[in-house]
Amino acid sequence: MVDNVLRSMGYKCIATIGEGTYAKVKLATSKKHQRNVAIKILDREKNPDVSEKFLPRELAVIRRIHHENIIQVHEYFEVGRKYVFIVMEVAEKDLLQKIQEDKRIPKEQTKTWFSQMVSAVNYLHQLNIAHRDLKCENILLMTDGRVKICDFGFGRFMKESFEPSHTFCGTAAYCSPEVLRSTPYDPKKYDVWSLGVILYTMITGLLPFNDTNMTQLRRLQEMPLVYPDNVDVEESCRAFIATLLQVNPSIRATIQQVAEHPWLQVADSQHG
Repeated sequence: MVDNVLRSMGYKCIATIGEGTYAKVKLATSKKHQRNVAIKILDREKNPDVSEKFLPRELAVIRRIHHENIIQVHEYFEVGRKYVFIVMEVAEKDLLQKIQEDKRIPKEQTKTWFSQMVSAVNYLHQLNIAHRDLKCENILLMTDGRVKICDFGFGRFMKESFEPSHTFCGTAAYCSPEVLRSTPYDPKKYDVWSLGVILYTMITGLLPFNDTNMTQLRRLQEMPLVYPDNVDVEESCRAFIATLLQVNPSIRATIQQVAEHPWLQVADSQHG
C-alpha cells in the first residue's frame, strides 16, 4: 500500500532504513529530485495522540527552518487521513553508528562536528524553536563530511524566549534532571543538556548516565561527572562539558555561551 502510494508520487522504495515507535523511514529513489531520498512515514491511525499533538508542531517547524547543519526536507504530503510522508535528504549514517564503529570520535573531529551542531541549535533557539530530542541517533553524517540534525517530532515553537514546557519528551539518557522530575522546564536549556550528553559520548564512546534504572539515573546526574580511566580527556574539555551538564538549569550555559566557549573556538579557527 505505502510503496504503491510512493510509486504514484515518483518515488521507488529501496529499503526500510529506520523504524521507531511513531514512524518508519524508507530509502527511495526520486525521479523529481534526481537522487536518493529518505522518506519518513507516519501512520496517524497507529499513533493518534502523536499525530494530534506533535505532528502539527513538526510540520510547522520544518516549514520554517533552513540551515546547512539541519537535514533538508524536500516536501511532505498526506494521503487521506492515514499517512503523512516527509521526504528528506539522505545521510550516510548517524552519529551513534559512527561511535559504535570507531569506539569514540577523535578530539579535532569532535570539535568540528560539535561546532556544527551548536551552530544549528543556536539558529533554532534564535527562532524560538526547541528540538527537545537531541541525541546521537538524531545527528546524521553526510557524505560531504558535515553533520546535520534531524527529527523534529518533539520540536516546538515557543511564544516567548523562556516559555516553559510541561511535556516529557525525548530519550531518558539525554534528558535533563528537570525534565526527568516532570517539572515545568525551559526547553532551550534542555537542548543544551542533551548536547552535553552528546559531547561526552563523542569524546569517551560512552553515555555519561546509564538509563536502565531511572532512580539511579537521577542520582547519577546529581553526582560529579566520572570519566573512564582509559580515555584521556583534557581539563579544558571537562570544564566545557560541565557547563552543559550543569544540574541547575538557571546557571546552565545558554546555547550562545556554548557557541562562544574557548574550547570550540580552536575548531573554528582551524576550519575556516
